[in-house]
Amino acid sequence: MSTLGVAGARTSSRASRAVSIPNLRSTKVAVPLIVVLGLVGIQLVQLLIGVFISQGAYELAQLKAYKHELGTTSEILKAEVDSLSSQQNLANAAQGLGMVANSNPVFLNVGDQKIIGKPTAAKANDSAKVARNLVPNSALVSTTDLGAIKAAQAAATKVESVKSQTVKDVANSQTTATKVAFSGEGLLASPTN
Repeated sequence: MSTLGVAGARTSSRASRAVSIPNLRSTKVAVPLIVVLGLVGIQLVQLLIGVFISQGAYELAQLKAYKHELGTTSEILKAEVDSLSSQQNLANAAQGLGMVANSNPVFLNVGDQKIIGKPTAAKANDSAKVARNLVPNSALVSTTDLGAIKAAQAAATKVESVKSQTVKDVANSQTTATKVAFSGEGLLASPTN
């Protein structure tokens, strides 16, 4: 049995040598192939990362330009709002709408609960005494469009008149169409029954 075991061991070692020799040759080829494929893979990943980074950089540049544009627009709108809400513009718009400035102002002292001055009604012929905005304002970029305000007021009154006329027409049509019947006992009968 020992001779068979030794003979079997020799054949198995020869078989393992024969098998391992092609494995060494395939690993000699496989290792450089794996290294080359790994380097190619790394280069492709770097290329894709570079593409995404450059795309992000273009997007960032566009967003910065858009932010700058929005900032400029915001500043322009702020200047227009400041101009429209200025005392000079409000006074001019009020005068254009027919309001009269009071040349005799009255002040209230809340602490003493006293009125300082004599209250009088403002009159249209007193407007000559009131100081107007005689000095032009270079910061007054926008002025109130009085024509648009008057057109809006006219449209609002027209809508109100149409609404009131419609309500009257609806009320008249309901009173003529709805007749209340009396039951035999002297009670009102519902028209819906």
